[in-house]
Amino acid sequence: MPEVPTGFWVAWAGVLGLLVGSFLNVCIFRLPRNCMSVVRPRSRCPKCRTLIAWYDNLPVLSWIALGGKCRSCKAPISPRYAAVELLSGVLFAYAAWRLRALPAFDGAALFALHGLFIGALVASTFIDLEFRILPDEITLPGIAAGLAFSVAVPAVQGPPPFWPAHPHLASAAASLLGALVGGGAIYAVGVLGKLVFRKEAMGFGDVKFMAMVGSVLGWRGVLLTFVLACFLGSLFGVGKFLAVRRMGYVPFGPFLSGGALGMLLASEHVDRAIAWYMGFVRGIAG
Repeated sequence: MPEVPTGFWVAWAGVLGLLVGSFLNVCIFRLPRNCMSVVRPRSRCPKCRTLIAWYDNLPVLSWIALGGKCRSCKAPISPRYAAVELLSGVLFAYAAWRLRALPAFDGAALFALHGLFIGALVASTFIDLEFRILPDEITLPGIAAGLAFSVAVPAVQGPPPFWPAHPHLASAAASLLGALVGGGAIYAVGVLGKLVFRKEAMGFGDVKFMAMVGSVLGWRGVLLTFVLACFLGSLFGVGKFLAVRRMGYVPFGPFLSGGALGMLLASEHVDRAIAWYMGFVRGIAG
């Protein structure tokens, strides 16, 4: 049987990501409003309440064909819908490409976990931007998924430094440690921030979110996620201040998601950047 080209799997993953992105739009709208199930009823125009036909619900293509407007009432449709779908498609395709060299079972299992993780990060980002919350409906199942996949597929956490003769146990321990380190570190930052600044620095939603990240990326990955998030937040804060001369409130969840995506999809580049920085500092100090 001839081997299926990598390009086919990457394209398939991209299409799957577009479809997942369409579902994420439903989650982003419905979960924080607690108004209805993410499964029922069918999608409607929020303005005229007309049911959206299947041909008007195709990821990205329908938004372009309709010119960003409802077919019935011509109310504008936020470009966020197409952006979420396109972003999900690109991330799914890239995740599949990164896993191309793994054995079939490990690659399929890791792609399933990475797909769930990417979906959770994308949905959490857009919900936090609009509502300033990170829903339990995403973070708690995400923690459970990270732990379960780590038990079933040791490749999730990489080669075990401890208990090499028991890879499933080692992977489960690494996932649990990552969840505890991720949630515990953010909780500690929140407590210290409240003591120093006399106001809430991190919400409990951030704690559960980082526990989810740690269950997938492990203790080292979740700590570097936080470092990346602080770096991204600083860049955004400086840019915003220079542009509008004021800061205002900015949710931290999107930067945590950005850091987690960086560690999931570009960890080797992060490692090289850290190594370069440490060498640069040593060169200056020496």
